[in-house]
Amino acid sequence: MGYQKIDISESIDQLTVNLSEIARVDEWAKHMGYETPQLFGYKFLRYFKTRPCKILIGVRLKSISDYLRSEEKISNFEIALAHSLPDEKALNNFTKYHIDCPPTVIKSLTDKELGQKFIKFGIKILE
Repeated sequence: MGYQKIDISESIDQLTVNLSEIARVDEWAKHMGYETPQLFGYKFLRYFKTRPCKILIGVRLKSISDYLRSEEKISNFEIALAHSLPDEKALNNFTKYHIDCPPTVIKSLTDKELGQKFIKFGIKILE
């Protein structure tokens, strides 16, 4: 098939813009124009020196925490849908599994506390 590949250096930016459509590495690879997720993962690892799954989870968590801590009144259901999750229960399970905090706790964490939760993903909370 004739896939139009997007440069691997743009992959994190593409993920950030398309979080509502990308939930798995294979979807991310397809969006980037790679025929297989293995080839995408190989190129990603060579360029960024980390696995795409780790970055995918980290970017999703960072975006979720930004939504939760924003001044806007957005329901957990809407936040879940914006991050390719089916509902607020899935959002709760996702955050508890990866950073051991439900969404209600994430809202009340300080920047420093939240930053500590994100260290393993290589994502800086304060940018």
